[in-house]
Amino acid sequence: MTDPQDLLLDFEKGFPDHYKEYYAAKRNNFFASIQAAPRLWSAFMLLDKIWMREFEDMRTVIDTGRMFPMMLFMKAHSKVRIGFELGFSCCLPEAQSMFSDAIESAAHAHRVFFSPDLQKLWISRDDDADSLKAFNAEFWHFKEERLFDGLPELYQRWKQYSDWGSHTNPISIVAKFVPHETDKHLDWRMNYTGVEPRTLITALFVLLQDFSLMEKVLFSDCSDRLKFDHELLSMRSRFDKQKQALRRSIIDEFQIPPPTMAAAR
Repeated sequence: MTDPQDLLLDFEKGFPDHYKEYYAAKRNNFFASIQAAPRLWSAFMLLDKIWMREFEDMRTVIDTGRMFPMMLFMKAHSKVRIGFELGFSCCLPEAQSMFSDAIESAAHAHRVFFSPDLQKLWISRDDDADSLKAFNAEFWHFKEERLFDGLPELYQRWKQYSDWGSHTNPISIVAKFVPHETDKHLDWRMNYTGVEPRTLITALFVLLQDFSLMEKVLFSDCSDRLKFDHELLSMRSRFDKQKQALRRSIIDEFQIPPPTMAAAR
């Protein structure tokens, strides 16, 4: 069996032993996950390329009011990149935490895209106490009704990721806590990296879906320009086909049953 530390460069092999073991395992997991799920990785890469093409299409400034929202969309994209890298490294709660941040950034971008007044409010939030109060009223409080207005799916995903990844609670701890009991003692450790294949693959597919949800918001907001890029439209169509094929293959591979309808009360 290959030692994960064999993957390290000479410079990385000089890391302190207590950190090198963790670092090598995370790096090994990243490569192993890509090799184990190449079509899933390919789908992430195609969607990432779609985002980059959309940013390129929007780079020429026609309406200066769109510059700041695009910066927020780019922030969301940068968070997603780190998130799926962590996901493929088998650091799922950390990946979900990054996706929580990304979704919130995308929601902020969507909220201010068509409202220059809100952009001014967003940028001036730290000017004084009244500005911060006004910002909180629009962007912090009543998130479902205001920040995520018109984005119900992203709101639900943001809530779940906030619980699973960002916040300290039983759900975020249990996934990492590994007890080991013998007839003489009880031992435990925190599993920094590692997850069983079914959990990993299905969780990564959910991340892919949410990456796609954010892209749809970006495309919809900028559709008056993006809809004329025929290569982009072809890429988006190709991604949708890949995603549906992946869904079917994951269901078949792990024999995932269809969802059941809740009993009426």
